[in-house]
Amino acid sequence: MKFTICHDTSKKTLAIPRAALQLSGLEDAERLTLHAGHGCVVLTRQEPSAAELLSAVHLLHDRAVHFITLLALKSHGAKELPHSKLRNPLQRYDSAYLSMLEHCGVELDRLGCLLSQEANKHG
Repeated sequence: MKFTICHDTSKKTLAIPRAALQLSGLEDAERLTLHAGHGCVVLTRQEPSAAELLSAVHLLHDRAVHFITLLALKSHGAKELPHSKLRNPLQRYDSAYLSMLEHCGVELDRLGCLLSQEANKHG
């Protein structure tokens, strides 16, 4: 299930919709763990059961397939720039990860260009 949350950036807190907690089975959890990465968060029970872990892995796998597909489409639509104008924004990722992306149809050169363009836009 996907929820859209409208975030009031002038406030310091963000509410999680009760329906999301109910559908996830977390409405009765006293302690939750928020896993944060650049541009994403994952919320789990602090001590998840094996069934909850299995469900989380399944959901994350589905999302990963969807996100990699979007990444491949974005990379194919990106314009290539002369390499002299670029620093390599992909150098922080290991070769196995980059090979997996490439195997999934991501154009690494164009992805690097797109990442550089996004970094230049955002300062």
